[in-house]
Amino acid sequence: MTGTRRRRRADTTPALRFDERLVLNQYILSLFEADKFDDLSKDMKDTDLEGWDENNTSYFYKQLVDSRLFERSQLDRDLLLQYDRNIYHHTQAINGKRNEQIKWKYFQYLSLLFTEIYLDRYFTNPDKLLTDLNSHVDAFNEDKAEADKIDSYEKDELRKLAFWNATGSGKTLLMHINILQYQHYLESHRRAGELNRVILLTPNEGLSGQHLEEFRLSGIAARLFDKDASLSSSAVVQPAMWDKGTSNYSQGQMFGPAKKLIIEIIDIHKLKEDSGQKTVAVDAFEGKNLVLVDEGHRGSSGVDWKSRRDRLCENGFSFEYSATFGQAMKAANNKSLTQEYARCVLFDYSYKRFFKDGYGKMYNILNLSEEMHIEQRNLYLTACLLSFYQQQLIYRDNEHKMVPFNLEKPLWIFVGSKVNAVRTENRRKVSDVVDILLFLSDFVRDKDRSIEYLDLLLQGRSGLRDGSGQDVFENEFTYLIKQMRTGENLLNHILELLFNNANPGAMLHIDNLKGVEGEIALRLGDGDYFGVINVGDDRSLLKLCEENGLSVSEREFSSSLFGSINERDSKINLLIGSKKFSEGWNSWRVSTMGLMNIGRKEGSEIIQLFGRGVRLKGYQMSLKRSTALDDPDLEIPQNLPELETLNVFGVRADYMKQFKEYLEEEGLPADKKPVRIDIAVIPTVPERSRLKVLKVKDNVNFKKDAPRPTLSLPNQYIYRNPVVVNWYPRIQLIASEKAETGSAGRFELHSFEEKHLAFMNFEEIYFHLHRYKDEQRWYNLNLNKEILYNLLLDKDWDRLYTPGHELDVNDFAKVFRWQEIAGALLKKYC
Repeated sequence: MTGTRRRRRADTTPALRFDERLVLNQYILSLFEADKFDDLSKDMKDTDLEGWDENNTSYFYKQLVDSRLFERSQLDRDLLLQYDRNIYHHTQAINGKRNEQIKWKYFQYLSLLFTEIYLDRYFTNPDKLLTDLNSHVDAFNEDKAEADKIDSYEKDELRKLAFWNATGSGKTLLMHINILQYQHYLESHRRAGELNRVILLTPNEGLSGQHLEEFRLSGIAARLFDKDASLSSSAVVQPAMWDKGTSNYSQGQMFGPAKKLIIEIIDIHKLKEDSGQKTVAVDAFEGKNLVLVDEGHRGSSGVDWKSRRDRLCENGFSFEYSATFGQAMKAANNKSLTQEYARCVLFDYSYKRFFKDGYGKMYNILNLSEEMHIEQRNLYLTACLLSFYQQQLIYRDNEHKMVPFNLEKPLWIFVGSKVNAVRTENRRKVSDVVDILLFLSDFVRDKDRSIEYLDLLLQGRSGLRDGSGQDVFENEFTYLIKQMRTGENLLNHILELLFNNANPGAMLHIDNLKGVEGEIALRLGDGDYFGVINVGDDRSLLKLCEENGLSVSEREFSSSLFGSINERDSKINLLIGSKKFSEGWNSWRVSTMGLMNIGRKEGSEIIQLFGRGVRLKGYQMSLKRSTALDDPDLEIPQNLPELETLNVFGVRADYMKQFKEYLEEEGLPADKKPVRIDIAVIPTVPERSRLKVLKVKDNVNFKKDAPRPTLSLPNQYIYRNPVVVNWYPRIQLIASEKAETGSAGRFELHSFEEKHLAFMNFEEIYFHLHRYKDEQRWYNLNLNKEILYNLLLDKDWDRLYTPGHELDVNDFAKVFRWQEIAGALLKKYC
């Protein structure tokens, strides 16, 4: 009976992750005679392969064809060369107005190459492509459980491609090339006249404006959606046109001489069933459209949005782009949606690949899940401020050394879940943004308290501890400590460097900029503006600030502070706003994030927000952090890694569990970074002496011949040294390096009883332990499922500290929590 239940569960619950079910991606890889992406790409990551030779042939192409003794049966060298030439010509077409010429990374080139292969087969013989894909699906399904099987393709489904690209991996430029690739195959198959419109759907107006500028740089005709605009607007620059006779581009009309098509950039919120003053009905775009969807995960789980998007391209073609397809599929929990995207994701370069290849910043993430009192929260926010100050100081002191690594001046952003959502706290009506402003006001006004907080943080005595009981901020401010800094001499310099005014008695002023809609500026005394709040409803926020005793005034101002943040001489160090920063805003400056009440309901938006800060230009625009560079002759400044680290401070941000699961599922490190200690090596053995060392005998294999321990009942050692798990709320810590967790303290001590175990799923606990064993590479450990029940009944080998209500048997909703606790105990026992 047990075996039957196990098989039924296996048939109904997917065992494969979403990325393991991407049959279209796997089909293209099979054409290269590769089983996995890593098999194809392992020899293509050398930066020397980026670029073109004197014959305008890419070095990537040479690597693909020269690394094999025999040609691929499906992709011979001549066919790959034709694709390579197409990519070169398309690249040159969008290079014209750019100061820095585009040089593709290996994953970008492969993304474009995959697109060439697919479009060629789609336009040449769609029936053959359909047959080949379904044959591949049948082969994929052969050894899969029912829940993991992929449905066969219908012909209409060949009209849609999706690209899963990490934030910062250059998907905007890839989109531009995809447009030209589609144009080329339309032209070469004499079907240019079929296309009615090219439409780009974006999540918001901010991202629409950003795309408009990028299209301008690429020389591609585009405009923001306007129902009343004429297609012949003189303000539109016509894009380059593919000339089949010369295999090159000339300036002219896109998609054939009879039509003057430009890309219509539309905020998806303006797409409705019926037209309105600022909206347009989907049916107004009837015909064969090329539809581009940026952040393709947005609205994927919403029936209305999804339907509208699909209807736009039902007779045409679509390209979708997102950094978070995997998280969106998991959040949607929609079988048909997962099936659809498993069949249309052509290229997978999600964040796990991006990070493991050395691209983007390291990360260090903290969350104050709940504060005991306001002083604790202010101390924590002071740590956030001090962390940003340390980055600013390192940048200022070493700016000339950082030039080759293309670092921008650090920027601190603070994001609230809701800008004007009001709650009562300490008898005051506040919002997330007001909370932040009150902290800043208190920091500059209460000099003695601020100095006290700074000293506690520098001395590692904040009292904010991680799971192991260590002060979270111990060894976090080594650059300041080495300079013999104290709270008192730090304060004035912080005010000068971050707040643009060294006067500790100055007041925080909040100015409504009358000439700039939606912007509120921050200044200290008569100093220059140091911060800007970017909101939609600025009037409501200003009223709330006044009610909380903050100094509010109005000033005439003609230019946007928000728009000038990326300028090199910008004095803005702090940007405050809502979740809008997760999409539609582009800056290389972000180095420290403060998050207030973020993530209580958000899913993939968390990853989008995270992606805003981990992007990095890197040495010679490599996009890589310095620790991942492979140039032994390159001199890396000592404190550079601190500037290549994104520090995230959450306050009551309930995204931590989701985010930790995401990182672990992606195979990324999710624990605390180690402390580096430099110790001088003193040689004690004479140079000519032969040092004797211990070694295993040559004919002994440790994993094969060593004892194989088995999970069993505890021995006397365990009874004398019990396992300790503290389940009380505490500071949560995730960083991009490894650490152990655990803690003990003077809290309530409890144990599991039979009434708890009766509701637990020991099969799940057992497989959870198996995954943990595999992660730890404890290959010689035998796990005994039958012993788990008796182990958890034994009260002498563990010390479980948890509030009594967590084990209340009258609250059945806590059963999952009990299994979590049981898993934590048993992992430590292993």
